[in-house]
Amino acid sequence: MTAPAPAPDAPAPRRRRWPILLLVLAVAGLVLALSVRVLLPPDRALHLVLERLGPSLGLDITFDGDVAYRLRGTPQLEVRNVTARMPGETTPLLRADRVLVSLPWSTLRSRGAELEIARIELDAPTPHLPTLLRWLDARPPGDGRVPPFTDGLRIRNGVVDADGWRIEALMLELPALYPDRAVTARVAGTAIGADVSAPFQLRVRADRPVDLRTLGANGSVTLRLPSGRLDARLQFDATRVDPAAPGLHLAPLRLAADAHWRARATSIPFAFGLQGRLDFDAGRLELAPVGIATRAEGLVPTLAAGGRIALDDALQLTLDGHIARWPEAWPALPAPLAGSDAPMPFALRYAGPAGFDAPLALRIEHAGARFDGRARLPAVLRWLDAIDTGSPVPPLQGRLSAPRLELSGAMLEDVRIDFDDGSHE
Repeated sequence: MTAPAPAPDAPAPRRRRWPILLLVLAVAGLVLALSVRVLLPPDRALHLVLERLGPSLGLDITFDGDVAYRLRGTPQLEVRNVTARMPGETTPLLRADRVLVSLPWSTLRSRGAELEIARIELDAPTPHLPTLLRWLDARPPGDGRVPPFTDGLRIRNGVVDADGWRIEALMLELPALYPDRAVTARVAGTAIGADVSAPFQLRVRADRPVDLRTLGANGSVTLRLPSGRLDARLQFDATRVDPAAPGLHLAPLRLAADAHWRARATSIPFAFGLQGRLDFDAGRLELAPVGIATRAEGLVPTLAAGGRIALDDALQLTLDGHIARWPEAWPALPAPLAGSDAPMPFALRYAGPAGFDAPLALRIEHAGARFDGRARLPAVLRWLDAIDTGSPVPPLQGRLSAPRLELSGAMLEDVRIDFDDGSHE
């Protein structure tokens, strides 16, 4: 069951900027350039700005509708139906229904030399993540100067399109942003992939917005599957490594959660912990090496394991560890297995859709006995939901081998028992 170690990835182009932040700054630059030309009619000024700004960013930027600005109080400019594309491509890098930028008079009078932004608002932005990452790879190195956002940033009803998965109803509230100060934000949305969805509401914090070193969050996440849902209150903290490398790299990352699995007739609370290294780039997320642990009573076993988790177009899972003890809520073991309190080594392998629709491969050992088999997680969850009225044996395929077993008062030696749930996988 031991999987070979993955080959090291080829070196990737160095990328020094954060995608969301750079997009926000690009939009700010567009409207800032328009702001310092307020003596021109708004539509004409914006077209002039786009003729200069687009080539400098390597983008074709267009808009529809009227351009509006307000000069009383803190000046504000508003543009609607903005689209940005890489030259020659049909898929937009970004669309936004509305962009509003509020700029203090000091920035306008200095024509951007004293760069400060009061507030930015984006309505229904829809970045296409693969295109965005390709654009970032093509940009010259360097983050540029990050202006302060004295009255913050707001994104609402955003959609992040990553082809194989997406985030819908994205909301981000940032009360203020200064390049050399700690930053906090509220972020919410729903991550969706195949038949799995995960609504989340988090409070995120970082030591600084650019070249950050520490990152943390706390809040709630719900994992919705066809067979039920997993509710979790979680907290995590992490340290960023390789800041000049493409993507996001965190090590160590620590996550703790109080979780609760709920189905039609099942309610299973448990605690969950994870620690390891996270690498995210070009839509691929990998935790390796990673250690996980659970603490529970009832149907969820208390265990500790280590291995690797990867998610892109599919989910890959490789875990090896020990179950602390046979859960009392599981079907009772026959003698002499029931008399052993020793931890039980196990190995788990999975490769398939993120909803765990493909079979899991499982090996577990206990008191000289060994089970090698396969099971589908949705079928096991349905069995758990009907454990009081259904079959005492979970739906699985495989073989149990044991030197001795006592069954119905008879002692059997060199036992082989085959399990078949009828799925013929």
